[in-house]
Amino acid sequence: MTIAIALRTGSAVIFAADSKVTVPGVVGIDANGQPQWVDQTYDNATKVVHDRSMTLMAMVAGYATIGQIAATDFISTKSLDFGDSIDEGEQDGSIKRLVDEMFDRKRAYWQNTKVPPGDWPGPTGLLAAPLPKENLPRVWRADLEGESPRVSRILTEPGIRLEGTYAEVFSLLYGYHFDVVGGSCAELNITKEAMLEAFGKMKVLRPIDKLNLWAMPVQDAIDMAVFLATVQVEMDRFLPGTPACGGPIDVMVLQMAPRAGIVAYPGKSPHHPRVSRLD
Repeated sequence: MTIAIALRTGSAVIFAADSKVTVPGVVGIDANGQPQWVDQTYDNATKVVHDRSMTLMAMVAGYATIGQIAATDFISTKSLDFGDSIDEGEQDGSIKRLVDEMFDRKRAYWQNTKVPPGDWPGPTGLLAAPLPKENLPRVWRADLEGESPRVSRILTEPGIRLEGTYAEVFSLLYGYHFDVVGGSCAELNITKEAMLEAFGKMKVLRPIDKLNLWAMPVQDAIDMAVFLATVQVEMDRFLPGTPACGGPIDVMVLQMAPRAGIVAYPGKSPHHPRVSRLD
């Protein structure tokens, strides 16, 4: 799957993602007429890209494809090139049209299969672009799973968004693990909702509450995003089962100062397998 970290400061957005990717496939129909699904994983995927105009950056979590093409490849061929005079409504419309175009590409493939629309796999994408008119970075979440796409604004203020497989990183930031909460609720004979409500009323600050993301410099934000992604990768490495995350961490930054722009910091690059990466 993926560990995808989106971190917004007062003037920048940082995307960081690992390199292990999962793609779905149907290998036949079982005796009951149901599709037989298989997952294929690869270890060197690039999940953070920008468009051709270097105006929009995107990060993909979950199933990486829209039909038979990688969602990141699709986005990297587009050019949104938001002008200095664009307003929020116009920008939201451009993002929605891009997501609809991606979904149309996915639908064109899956509608020719026997897979019900509700089961059509698709990625979750995080998109970030500058609003030059107000000198603000803006972030969207696009969910392309199922029979219709869903787009929403996220990180309207500095914060951290986790996507993919992130249970261990979540527990580090928020102070509790999903499975532990579930087990505690069963032992105490209370609902999970009551437990989470109690967590929300506590006066103790969680690690996420102590972070001053408004003033965090870009380099420190990059360091933190890579640290969080690495924590999940390393925990997946040592915990039982097949790792959901792995490989080098790729980073991309949308910064607003001194001018709006996107900078990539790849954790890997294509190379000949018989040649040392250090050569």
